[in-house]
Amino acid sequence: MKRKRYLVAGGAGFIGSHIADSIVKNGSKVLAIDNLLTGCEANIEHLLDYKNFSFIKQDINDDFESSFSPDVIINLASIANPKDYEENPLKTLTVNSDGNRNLLKLAEQNKSRYMFFSSSEVYGHQKKPVYQGLKETNDSKIILNHKRSPYFIGKMFGEEIVKNTCIKNNLEYIIIRPFNIYGPRMDNKSSYGRVIPNFIRWALEKKTLRVNGDGKQVRSFCHIDDFIKAIETILEMPNFSYPILNIGNPDPISIIKLAKKINRITQNESGFEFTSRYKYEPDYRMPDITRIKNWLGWFPKTDLDKGLSLLIEREKRRYR
Repeated sequence: MKRKRYLVAGGAGFIGSHIADSIVKNGSKVLAIDNLLTGCEANIEHLLDYKNFSFIKQDINDDFESSFSPDVIINLASIANPKDYEENPLKTLTVNSDGNRNLLKLAEQNKSRYMFFSSSEVYGHQKKPVYQGLKETNDSKIILNHKRSPYFIGKMFGEEIVKNTCIKNNLEYIIIRPFNIYGPRMDNKSSYGRVIPNFIRWALEKKTLRVNGDGKQVRSFCHIDDFIKAIETILEMPNFSYPILNIGNPDPISIIKLAKKINRITQNESGFEFTSRYKYEPDYRMPDITRIKNWLGWFPKTDLDKGLSLLIEREKRRYR
């Protein structure tokens, strides 16, 4: 990775802190900004000793000026935890509109490359499996006259403002659509978490795992190490060859099978129970990663059993 100056918005979050790790240890300069609404200072505490790393507590929704002139702006600033974005719908929407716009102004001033982290949620309510997974060119399924996730709508708008602003101002950009990334630091600050940290916490506490709905929802989970390798490779490229890119592990698993797998690995005999279905939850979410495989030769190497085992061993330390 060529040494440059990177601004990482959302840099104290789960994925953002791992990206900051990678860049800092390469020797490039990083300014991480985060309002710490869902990010956690503990995620970046180990980086504060590096001279090429700095952190500012900043809400990107607010107008701000920076003397830092980034070559690349990486925007991960968002509320991604369902419990958090239900409680903060306006913040979830505006960080992808006003916040995005503020960072895009900075990109225009510095002619920065712009990497925006969207979400697999933009594909909407897919009711049946898509052969070989969702392609970047697939239609989004929007249900009108139906309560919709502010995260889903915010990310859709975020993609559009990035695309149109960058085209207008001749800025190089790429929109990343992650598919269920998991690993250390995920929801460190939250008492709720998402499905994998939820299941692991309950299993290690020898509690019954609570499964939303009937558990037949299908997902694919990508370990953070594989994901970061993809991002590193993209940032090394002289040009962003595609405007939109899926990153994820294409191997599907139902949520009920995930629950059984985590109970097996943790030797939790408390089983699971079904609870009411989360109202925004789509039935299927699996990526087609043909585009990134053809462009970069990237493919995830960490299978789910290995990734879960590594994470569970790490989390066990909290219970000793």
